[in-house]
Amino acid sequence: GLNVVVFAATMFARFAVSRMAFSAAAAPKPPVKVAITGAAGQIGYALLPRIASGQLLGADQPVILHCLERAEAMNAMRGVEMEVLDGAYPLLRGIRCTDKVEEAFEDIDYALLVGAKPRGPGMERADLLKDNGKIFVGQGKALNKYAKKTVKVIVVGNPANTNCLVAAANAPSIDPHDFSAM
Repeated sequence: GLNVVVFAATMFARFAVSRMAFSAAAAPKPPVKVAITGAAGQIGYALLPRIASGQLLGADQPVILHCLERAEAMNAMRGVEMEVLDGAYPLLRGIRCTDKVEEAFEDIDYALLVGAKPRGPGMERADLLKDNGKIFVGQGKALNKYAKKTVKVIVVGNPANTNCLVAAANAPSIDPHDFSAM
């Protein structure tokens, strides 16, 4: 469940930054921007404090969170934002909450694509692919247009492998090796 998602996201991020060596004498690192889609959902809600506390990218890496949520969930997103800010995480340098993908993906270093339409009762896999395909086409195009070309992307929304392929195919200026699915 959720612990697997958090563990996998942590391992992905540590792998992505494993080439960076840290020394106590090193100058403070500049903050990195991390986008989380579906940020007010159950998984996003659990991930945000872990990212802000350094559990994802390391205890020496400041972060700016970019939270993407559906327009109808922005009130819930504001509540989540207040909780994160109340946490007074020393590594948190900012939090941006929006329902606009172009704002959420602007100049980001990492993207955790958590938000997706869940499979409903009686829903066939083809229906799920059709609905989520639209979401991940749009997110892939937005990553391509607004994110750093070195962005590292992990797709959690199911069906994750297919959604990852769709997002990567719609982001041709980003190395496909920088996309991963859980």
